[in-house]
Parts: sequence; C-alpha cells; structure tokens
Amino acid sequence: MTTVEGVVTSLVIGSGIFIVAYYAVINLGYLLIHVLALFELRDNVREAEWQPPFRPFDSPFYPGVAMVVPAYNEAATIVESVRSMLTLNYPDQEIVVVNDGSTDATMDRLRNAFDLEPVEAELPYDVPSEPIRGVYRSTRYEDLLVVDKENGGKSDALNAGVWLTDQELFCAVDSDTIIDRNALLQIVRPFLEEPDKAVASGGTIRVANNCVVEDGEVQEVNLPKTGIPGLQVMEYLRAFYSGRLGLNRLKGLILISGAFGVFRTDRVREIGGYRHDTITEDFDIVVRLHQYLVDEDIEYTMDFLPEPVAWTEVPGDLKTLGRQRRRWYRGMLETVVANRNMFLRRKYGRVGTLILPFFVMAEAIGPLIEGFGYILLPLAWYFGLLNIEFFLAFLFLTVGVGVFLSWFGVFSEVWSFNRYERPRDVVRLLWYGILENFGYRQWKTIVAWHGLVEYLRGEKSWGAMERRGFGGGDALDAGTSGGTGATAGMAAGSAAAAGAAASSRRDDGSDAHEGTDSGFVWADHLREEPGSDGFRWVSYLASDEIAGGFSLARDPVVGVGDGGFVWTTDFSGGVGDGGFVWTTDPTDGVGDGGFVWVLDGNDPHVGRLVATTDFSEGVGDGGFVWTTDPTDGVGDGGFVWSREFDDVDPDAGYVWIADAPSSLSSR
Repeated sequence: MTTVEGVVTSLVIGSGIFIVAYYAVINLGYLLIHVLALFELRDNVREAEWQPPFRPFDSPFYPGVAMVVPAYNEAATIVESVRSMLTLNYPDQEIVVVNDGSTDATMDRLRNAFDLEPVEAELPYDVPSEPIRGVYRSTRYEDLLVVDKENGGKSDALNAGVWLTDQELFCAVDSDTIIDRNALLQIVRPFLEEPDKAVASGGTIRVANNCVVEDGEVQEVNLPKTGIPGLQVMEYLRAFYSGRLGLNRLKGLILISGAFGVFRTDRVREIGGYRHDTITEDFDIVVRLHQYLVDEDIEYTMDFLPEPVAWTEVPGDLKTLGRQRRRWYRGMLETVVANRNMFLRRKYGRVGTLILPFFVMAEAIGPLIEGFGYILLPLAWYFGLLNIEFFLAFLFLTVGVGVFLSWFGVFSEVWSFNRYERPRDVVRLLWYGILENFGYRQWKTIVAWHGLVEYLRGEKSWGAMERRGFGGGDALDAGTSGGTGATAGMAAGSAAAAGAAASSRRDDGSDAHEGTDSGFVWADHLREEPGSDGFRWVSYLASDEIAGGFSLARDPVVGVGDGGFVWTTDFSGGVGDGGFVWTTDPTDGVGDGGFVWVLDGNDPHVGRLVATTDFSEGVGDGGFVWTTDPTDGVGDGGFVWSREFDDVDPDAGYVWIADAPSSLSSR
C-alpha cells in the first residue's frame, strides 16, 4: 500500500467512524426530546379538555394584546387581513398595522377601508426604527392603529409597532397568516397562570396550502395535493409537536415562530427591540431575552402551547423553498455567532449548557456532516473501503431514525388535537415520513452547504417568497416582497379583494390557459433582480363564473382596485417604474413575446388582450411588451398602472373590470 493510499484509507475510515458516532449522539438527543414531548403533550391535552365555568371572551382578567402587523406592498390583501384580525375572539385587543414604506396602494387601501384620521400628537418615544411619517387611528374601529413609516424591513417595522402601543403584550404576526378565532385566548394562558414571570409564548404553525379559507378563517383542513408542501407538513408537525414541546419540557424554549408569538412589551423594549442586522429576528429575539433576563437575575418563563394555531402558506417549489431555507440557515448562524458568549456557561442554565450546544450540533453542523457522509460513501466504494456495517449504521442513523421520528410526530398529531381527521390523510402523512428521507433530506444538506457559503460571503438578502394565496385549491403565484414577508399583487376580478389568484392548472389537471377567465396580476420580483416587477398573465382567475377585461373609462373607480392603465411617456409615474409599450418586435420585451389588442368589432371601447409571439394577429401588426424603457416602443410611451387619470392627456385610460360583458372579457 502506497503512502497516498494509506492516507486515503485512514481518512475514509476515521471520517466514517466520526460520522456514525456523531449521528448516534444527535439521534439519542432527538429521541429524548421526542419522548419528553409526549409527556408535555399529554399535559396540554388534559388542560385543553377542561372547560372554565365562565366565558373566556367576557373575562376582565385577560391582559391587553397588540397585534403588530408589518406590511410592505400589501395592497391586495391588507384590508382582508385586518378585517380577519378584528374578528378574533379576545376582550382587549389592538391591531397595529405598520406600513413599512410600501410603494403600492397599501396605505390608501387602509385609509379608505377603515376611515383613518391622523393622530395629532407628538411621538412619546424615540422609536428605534426608520422615520415615522404619520400615525393614524380608525374612526370605525377604535382598536385599529396604523403607523406609516419609511421602509426598514420587518424587524424595523416590528419595533415601530412595539414602541407605539400601550398594551401589556404584543403578538408578532405576519399579515399573510390566518389565526384561529380563539387562538389568542389560548396563547395568553401562561400570562394568566404566572403573570409576573411569563415573558413569551408561542403557538403552532400549520400549513394552509389547499385548506379552504372563508371570511379569514380556515373552514376545512386538507393536506396539500403536491409533494413539496406535503413534505413540509411533516416537517412542521415534527418541529412543533415534538421539537418545541420537548424543549418546553426542559424549560429551554429558544425559538418562537415570527408568524405567531406573544411577548411582554416592556421586556422587549428593555433589550432594545428587534435587531436590524439579522434575517431571523424571531430566533434572535428569544435568545437575547434569555440572556438579558438571566443577566438581570429576573425569574421568567417562556412557553410553547400546541393548541393555539396560526396557518401559513409554504413554498410550493424547490427553488422558492431553497431560498427560504438558505435564509433560515444563514440567520441561524448569525444568531448563534452573535450570542456565542452564552455557550457552555452554567450561568445560563440549561439553555447555555445543553439546549444551545445541542441545537448547534444538530441543526447547524449536523446537515453539513450528513452531506459529507453522502460524499464519503461513494469514495469508500471507489477505493474498495466500503464496509457493510458502516453503510448499514449510516443508513439506520439517517434514514431509519428519520422515518421513526417523523412517524412519532404523526402519532402525536393523531393522539392530540388531530386536525387531519380523515384516515387517508394520516396514511399520506406516514408516507411523507418515508418519502422525505429519500431525495428531499439529501437536498436539504445541499441547501445547508449553500447557506454556509452565502453566510461566509456576507449575503444579507431576504429572497422573494412567491405565494399562491389562500383558498380552496391551488392558486397562482403572486409574488411577495422579501422585506417583510408580505404578499403583493393586483389580482383581477373578485380575487383582488381576497388577495387570491387561482391556479394555472385546474383541479382536474387540465391546462387552464386553454380555458377562460384569464387576466393580469401585479407580481413583485418576477425575477431575482431588484426592480423587475410587472404584470403576469394568469389563467383561471377566480372561478368559472367570473371573467374580466379591459375597458376604456374616464373614471378609475370603475375598475378593480380603483386604478387603471394610462398612456404615458414617464414610467416613473406607474407601479415599478415600467410599463407596457407598443412595438412591432416581440423580442423587445421580457419573454420574447407580448400581448396584442384584438377588437371585437369596430368599437374602440371593446376588445381583448391576447398573449402571442405573432404580433400580426392584433391591431396594427404590433403588440404590448413589458419594459422599463419607454423608448423601446412606438411613440416613446406605453401603458402604466395609475389611480389618477388626470396624470396624462387625454384624461382617460383602460381599467380592468371584473365580470365584464362577453365582448369585453379576456376570452
């Protein structure tokens, strides 16, 4: 054996032994946490079955809670989101919407829907956020406060809300999250049981994809129809019903989801609020609270409760999911490094000596080592060093234990609150528990390595999260802005009000582009480059009964969203600093194609837009393409979205109207 062969042999064998030993320790810790979670879940189920002899909603003892809602470019969904939160069952609730420098009509929608009036008073605090432009109170709902500020990101928006509320508690919630009607009553329980010690509590996050949502409430719970969201259901069950519950049993909860968590307002103010230099503010705020409260020798509790539920939409494709998970991984490393002085210090109790070190071993280092193991296996086989015992041990500790822990989570779900009642759904969950360990798990190790590289390069971007909207079935992507995780979009037809466009494929699997009811939705971040926003053609907008089309109008309120397309030579006046231009060359625009205007007769008021790569089909042998340079088109101008028709001459424009006559519809 040569020296090189000896080195390779020693490296492969040594690495194999280390990987097996490492994963044996990690899985032993996971198993312990899952067992403890069962005992914690048992106690929670017993408490949930007890019915108080009074109506909780009428109780005067509940502490006041401010729902702090960051909103960035939420024009399509913000009104419905706020109305949903106003209907939550809670005796003392305030809604604090923070408009984080939106560039769309978010503020206008809030002002018109809730009759906002400015609060004529100086700010009582030096708020740690970007400048606040104004504070408004609704004349229709006295518990609704709207803060209008310069853009600063989600953490910045949360700080503005936390500093401008007088409530004892605040609930950090995403504007595209649906909260169960009684969830607030349930999640504040620790603050009733130990009002002097309770500092934070978190609820369960569940996957809303394919659930039926009506009037801001989940009416029917369904498992996602596609594999990627379905696998995430399994992940969420395991994370909340096993991981969080087990850590709660150990009195070492270190993560409360940013989509649904309640905190004591004064304690968060004492630590300076949310940090601006992190992209996982929910993880960071909890760890910093642990450190501060221990340093100040303050007795405290932080709790996770499985019964209160908030619903969120998860990514439906690997590209979007990969961006999200890389961001999570980078944020985890940021928080760990920023709070490294807590590690292995007895002063910080179980959090410092046990929970944080194990978390880093399992969640930060574990995927990297597992990924190295997947590389090591073919190398060992190539050099003839693959030991069958090592292979079986590695397979058992990764795939075997992974399936067992996933099924453990399913058992906890079925045994406790059981939102998935149909037996076939339980069978599908068990199948997902197997499926995620073959391909999906290996893909996540690649994502972790990618996230590590981004962290080392100093990557700070949030990344676009494209959502499909809540509803009874799949819905079309109407992208979101990364700044505050907010849904953005301008959906045509009745979907605009609910913020939901529909799928490009129907429930029967047929291609919806071949059918009717099509239109444009405004989507942020069509590509990853900044400023690449525009209108996206979607099919199957809302239902088979609702169509729509463009109609010439002199009053913008005729159209959906109180605005329309106007001809202009200055694209900076529209949404996204771009617009549709008329051209005879479809390669001028994005996608090497465009839309031609087809008349249904000689009346200029009646027509339809048709997507095509052949402009000779339309009026004038040309068509509309999306561009940010108006000089690309004929006449150095184009269509931009506007709410003020008098911005241009003539004083009229095309507006999108729903339920249009057949001659006007996009059929």
